[in-house]
Amino acid sequence: MKKVTLFAVYLMLINGYYAIAQSNLSHDKAAFKNPSKQFMPMPFWHMNGDLNDNEIVRQMKDAKRMNFSGLAILPMYNMTPEFLSDPYFEKYQLILETAKKMDMNIILYDDTGFPSGTAGGKIERDFPQHVRKSLEKIEIEIKQRPFFKSFVPQGNLMAAVAMEMNSKERIDLAPFIVNKLLTWHVPKKGDWRVQFYMCTPATFWKNYMPVDAMDPEAVNQFINLTYDEYAKRFSAYFKNTIQLTFFDDVGFLRRERTWTGKFNEKFKEVNGFSPTLYYPALWYNIGLETEAARVAFFNTRSELLAEGYPKQVKDWTEKYGLKNTGHPPGNYGIQPVDMHGDIFKFFRYTDYPLTDAIIDYGHGRDGFKLISSAADYYDRPIVSTEVFGAFKESIVDEAMLYRTTVELFVRGVNFTVPHGMWYNPENVGIPPLISAESEKLAPVLPNYSNYIGRSCYMLQGGRKVSEIAILYPIESLQAGYYFDAPENNVRAGHWAYPEADYQEIGSMLTNEIRQDFTFVHPEFLITHKYTIEDKTLKLNNETNHQEYKLMIIPGSKVISVKVLQKIKQFYGQGGKVIATTLLPSKSSEFGKDQQVVTLINDLFGKGVSEKGHIQTNKKGGKAVFIVNPSKENLQKIIEGFLPNPSVYFKDNPTITSELGLFSFLHKVKDGKNIYYFANSSDQEITTTIYLKGNMQLENWNPKNGAISTIKKLKDYKLNGITYTECPLRLPPVSSTFWVEE
Repeated sequence: MKKVTLFAVYLMLINGYYAIAQSNLSHDKAAFKNPSKQFMPMPFWHMNGDLNDNEIVRQMKDAKRMNFSGLAILPMYNMTPEFLSDPYFEKYQLILETAKKMDMNIILYDDTGFPSGTAGGKIERDFPQHVRKSLEKIEIEIKQRPFFKSFVPQGNLMAAVAMEMNSKERIDLAPFIVNKLLTWHVPKKGDWRVQFYMCTPATFWKNYMPVDAMDPEAVNQFINLTYDEYAKRFSAYFKNTIQLTFFDDVGFLRRERTWTGKFNEKFKEVNGFSPTLYYPALWYNIGLETEAARVAFFNTRSELLAEGYPKQVKDWTEKYGLKNTGHPPGNYGIQPVDMHGDIFKFFRYTDYPLTDAIIDYGHGRDGFKLISSAADYYDRPIVSTEVFGAFKESIVDEAMLYRTTVELFVRGVNFTVPHGMWYNPENVGIPPLISAESEKLAPVLPNYSNYIGRSCYMLQGGRKVSEIAILYPIESLQAGYYFDAPENNVRAGHWAYPEADYQEIGSMLTNEIRQDFTFVHPEFLITHKYTIEDKTLKLNNETNHQEYKLMIIPGSKVISVKVLQKIKQFYGQGGKVIATTLLPSKSSEFGKDQQVVTLINDLFGKGVSEKGHIQTNKKGGKAVFIVNPSKENLQKIIEGFLPNPSVYFKDNPTITSELGLFSFLHKVKDGKNIYYFANSSDQEITTTIYLKGNMQLENWNPKNGAISTIKKLKDYKLNGITYTECPLRLPPVSSTFWVEE
């Protein structure tokens, strides 16, 4: 055998490394030009008719012609054969075999219609003990009687409380219940009411009652009826043809007071004390403890939902080597409490956090960053979207396809599930029709799919460059919400306290000031994942690590003392802090309101000025309260606090067209800066952009795959820091990537 020296081995390794690196470098451009299937769209295929073998194969071939890389099979109520029947699974077998032959993938949608959790009606029919539950308050006024006697109402008793409506004094009546009969001597003075809080089966508005998504035992019964049936038959297709599962609208729909039988046990586990005497806070102001009590209740409910449906699905998909995606209702809404509880906690176990971009163009747009911010925190490289569902058929043309998609991409989305294909295109239950059957869209779908593939190839993975953090005001949102509020007669997810400006502030940053940001969850902020170093708050992820130089506290009444202490520490070490609209004055912890007031005074000055007085310290820290934030005054403060952002617009474009926006996203992948510029408006954008650093750039066009060197680059000094001056011309409804050479 020929001897090989260590030095020779070293040379071989080095040469091999550089050969691979060079190969990857050249392959990147080829992969961008012709993206592989994992980056291409996979639309819903609504199975809304009598499934026929020949028609199934024909439509799948058409989907392949549209450059769809696969399909999300969505059984519908009006489908034959019946969902979960043996003939149904025979049709599913044909779909899988056809997909395998055509090199397509299939997303396993876990139910029929939506929301997930009904098992096509089997949960309600065969396991009624596992259906969704609701909290009911049964209240009895006591007038001029010293003695009260009543049987406990039907249902699972969560609490029995006597409350004096003026003083807010509350008495636990459980010790006075014997054999379900309450016998209680009423105090002589006061306006007393007896309140029974009962957990009972919920009412619902869809075809079938869904499972109790906060009860792992109930969810596992649902999984046994659905997921396990697929595993019995099709596990040979797992990790190849089937790589991803999908759940839909799991959460709290239609403002029901969704509850679960084991709520009190979880409350004690999370908070360390019994909830009994605090149940009235869910309907009433109970005095100084109102806000903290509501935070405790709604945080507990968020934990239960996260540990219920999403976690059980995650456990199942991990068992079979699959990934999962899905979403709760209203995951973009300003008020999460009556939709899903807490979007960050909901996505704790979701591999691809998903935003539901539906209803109409622009609907929920200001909330899309919540989903990508959750993915940022969990270091998840893929953010998916269900998009176009319930858009009016008349508005969805080629321009609308691109207009909506670029707005999602710039907000962190990088995998798409268009909504969608329909097996019977003559009976589209939820428009628009996005398939080869659409005379309007079929000619443009192949190129559109390629555009998505190229964009997702560039946008998946790496780390986002974001220098601004917006505190997610979840505690204030929880504290300001109560059941059966007379003000809450709007669409679920839309009612919050008037000063809840966090999405409005985010919109100003993205669409007008053009500085990117990340929402930061207060409970996570105080963990070890966030450290303060050199005037910077760092999110310490392995891949998607971020460094924030500015923290924005949006309008909030309630905040955690521990969170304020960490923000004060950040300020004390040279960090920059802006508060808007309303300063916190109440603590999310019991009995700590005065500490909140003291910390706010320490940060912004005692008797905070509404004239924008800037508080400073010796380390370079700055803090200011803006009582009426606007694009102009917020931008002025940010430019003073962050004089050298990673991307700077000297002449910030103004959008005058009726539709659309102009925004950007900055990522770093494999050590290279990548800038994504998205123009969803109907006007051409012509501007000059300044990128921090001295670099050479290429323009990668996702519309056609063309790559060219960007010329006319100049060095530019901004506050003594070197920037690269780059001219940008971006046609209407288009986007482009600038890639560092």
